[in-house]
Amino acid sequence: TMQKIKDRKDELIAIILRYEDNFKEKKYFVTENEQEMQLASFNLSKGTIIENHIHLNQERNITSTSEVIVLIEGKLKVDIYDEELTLINSEVISDGDVVALFKGGHGITVLEESKFIESKQGPYLMDLDKKRF
Repeated sequence: TMQKIKDRKDELIAIILRYEDNFKEKKYFVTENEQEMQLASFNLSKGTIIENHIHLNQERNITSTSEVIVLIEGKLKVDIYDEELTLINSEVISDGDVVALFKGGHGITVLEESKFIESKQGPYLMDLDKKRF
């Protein structure tokens, strides 16, 4: 089940995609076109062709750093905070689940040995990009 997590202002701060429900449609975009980060899952048949394409250079105004975690195997507890650093939700994700974090804060507790992939926008500016709380 796709779960949209919103803050107290009803703004989207995270999306969780569960593996078991992730691939029911051929192409499933879970984010709106206006969002700074796009997230989709694909379930394509053998022989399907995604036409060659290039993403053209364009100036974008990115105001926050979005982060996507794809959990290959294991179990993580993800705490999701709003921009005022108030805990909004805690979710446990398992093998194959994906969490996209768009704004606010987050913390992760490793509940079982875990392998995951993390992706976020760059460049990463160590002194400016992250604040621990």
